[in-house]
Amino acid sequence: MARHNKYGELDDIPTEGMDIGFKGFNNRLRPDQLPLGVLAESINGRFDINGEWQTRKGIQVRLAPFTSNGLTLPFYCYGDHLSSSMSGVTTNLITINFAAPHAFVDQTLAYVDGITGVTPTPEGNYTVTVTSTTQITIDVGAATGTAGGTATVGAPALDDTAVAAIYGTASFYDDAGANAPYILLAGNTACIAFNVATDATTEISYPSITVIDDVVMKQYDNQIYMFRDGLTPLVWDGVLTGSPAFVAVTDGAYVQPVELPATGYSVTNGVATVTVTHSLSVGDTVTLVAVGSSGLMEQDKFVISSVSGTASFNFYVSSQDISNQTDVVFIREVSSGGGYTYLPAPPWAEVHQSRIVCPHNYDITGTAGSPTITDRIVRDELIFSLVSDANTCDYIRGKFKFMNGKSDFLIGVHSFSDDKLVVFTRESVHLITDSLDLKTSVVTLLTNDLGCIARESIQQVGSLIIFLSDNGVYALDFEDLYNLRGRDMPLSEKINPSIKRINFDYADKAQGVYFDNRYYLAVPIDGALKNNAVFIFNFLNKEWESIDTVDDERWDYLYLVIAGIGSTRGVYVVNRRGGIHKLDNNDTGTDAIISEVGGSQQLIVTPSIAVSRSYTGSTMDRKTWKRWEAHIESSTGTQSDANLSVITENVDDTLPLGSIKSLHGSFLSQGQDISMRGRIGSPRSYGIQFKLESTQGRPKIRALKIAGNKAFRSTNEAI
Repeated sequence: MARHNKYGELDDIPTEGMDIGFKGFNNRLRPDQLPLGVLAESINGRFDINGEWQTRKGIQVRLAPFTSNGLTLPFYCYGDHLSSSMSGVTTNLITINFAAPHAFVDQTLAYVDGITGVTPTPEGNYTVTVTSTTQITIDVGAATGTAGGTATVGAPALDDTAVAAIYGTASFYDDAGANAPYILLAGNTACIAFNVATDATTEISYPSITVIDDVVMKQYDNQIYMFRDGLTPLVWDGVLTGSPAFVAVTDGAYVQPVELPATGYSVTNGVATVTVTHSLSVGDTVTLVAVGSSGLMEQDKFVISSVSGTASFNFYVSSQDISNQTDVVFIREVSSGGGYTYLPAPPWAEVHQSRIVCPHNYDITGTAGSPTITDRIVRDELIFSLVSDANTCDYIRGKFKFMNGKSDFLIGVHSFSDDKLVVFTRESVHLITDSLDLKTSVVTLLTNDLGCIARESIQQVGSLIIFLSDNGVYALDFEDLYNLRGRDMPLSEKINPSIKRINFDYADKAQGVYFDNRYYLAVPIDGALKNNAVFIFNFLNKEWESIDTVDDERWDYLYLVIAGIGSTRGVYVVNRRGGIHKLDNNDTGTDAIISEVGGSQQLIVTPSIAVSRSYTGSTMDRKTWKRWEAHIESSTGTQSDANLSVITENVDDTLPLGSIKSLHGSFLSQGQDISMRGRIGSPRSYGIQFKLESTQGRPKIRALKIAGNKAFRSTNEAI
């Protein structure tokens, strides 16, 4: 652009706007108020530490473990057709041939039976793909082998036990399998353990129950507890070999402790053996109430290390070896407040200082196996279990009530360092300290100006605890690990217009995780009833990075979970009717997803958008915009393309510039880096923005420049 030392009154003075790097987006401020390197919009994008914006990596399905034998509409009452021949499994497909034309309609359900030589055996309802009048294919997933026998293909079958959805998830590490990483999925009739490293699956059965509502699974020691609101919790011992199964925890009225007079007590190599009829379990605590000649102290407490049926138990001691004694009496640890209760059928729970902490919404009475569960109509009380005994809660000393005299209810808790438990209610935040000894615990009100609306949004990042409130995403700061301070402004202040898109009537199911220096928050937006978008905050750049979506209205981010080791570690999303998917996984610019139980994988283009700040030349004058330049690069995994345009303000308009392919003459090949330039067409306006909307691959923007001249000095209005 020609430049001179002086310009006359009628000269058009050159002006330009430029960004040579990007770090985040902000849509609360006007586009012309944004600082250097901040975009006005970022959809499905990522900001690298080197200042590049790029279309995010694609979502990749890892497991769709449930196959639905239920019917979907429309379905057809086909007559049976017998196969004439079949192929082996090729890219998950079996080809079935018929001697005469069939009547199957493409992408409808049919029941398939009679195939041999394939593991696992394909039998059930399958979506058929019609390839000719005498041939169809079915997707059998990870099955292997060469199809044999004679297939019978006919009308789909109805099965009332068909899996309808996924109701809960958790990460799990198998101690017996070299800490192999797993993701657990709770279905209707069984839980599936998915090995993230090997893709192997193991079914964990239920005790003759059907899950029909959301559950919360939480690891305590090496066990997984499944919490069901108003129902007896289930527990699995964490062993994947044999016949893994969940069992119901002991319920009913709690049998208070009785004395256990030992008929024998001895110590060998630091292990005490007590001979007595008992109902104790490993991890239970006993108290010595009569010491006899044991060499121990009265009121000493011991944790059971092993049991031999109901005849004896063991624990570790530091006393010298002694022979059999008969004058020792134990009692199971008594409540410091006068009574115990089993886990009170909570909707959720967390682990804090070797205790289970959960809402005390219900009372448990009746007999074991046939409990009476009574709703207390109380939603603002927490109850603590005993240390190392998850199913025994102290009814008096272990119970805490919040916001007396105010209508409020618990949302969630978070275990922080130095024996601090942060308690979130709908309208306030509290702190419980010194919970190792419940008699000395202290409850402190931190704030009643705001509360939390989604339990799973609560995440700790360093000294920050982040959560979703009515006013957006907030952060509490333990600046010195002792004093908790709330920040005056929400963390989401820079994207407040996007926060207002959240459907807060259904935001209680929002999901938050922290991984790779990013906070991911899945929420329902634009009237959705389920989580259909993910807001991402980048802690390296200290800016909001993207709003992620998937171009399928059936898709939902039901659960977010961090799982895996090494290259398999990452953010996994579980959608209600599909299965396990890994975020930011493939370099193709497409999302490979399953959004229906029993459905097939879909490849959907990732619709990313980047819109720059408004370039104004730092003046209010109107300009004639002449030229643009963009440094654009394709990823190393695939070729790229995008539609380019500019958006003008006063006069308001959107002007297409063309696509990368049309301007460059071809798609941007893998890893190719170019400096694209073009003319705009001399539109007159106060400001101008650059917009990139990807249509293929993962294009990235490294720098932008738009140039023009000050012009249009007329006093007429420009709108």
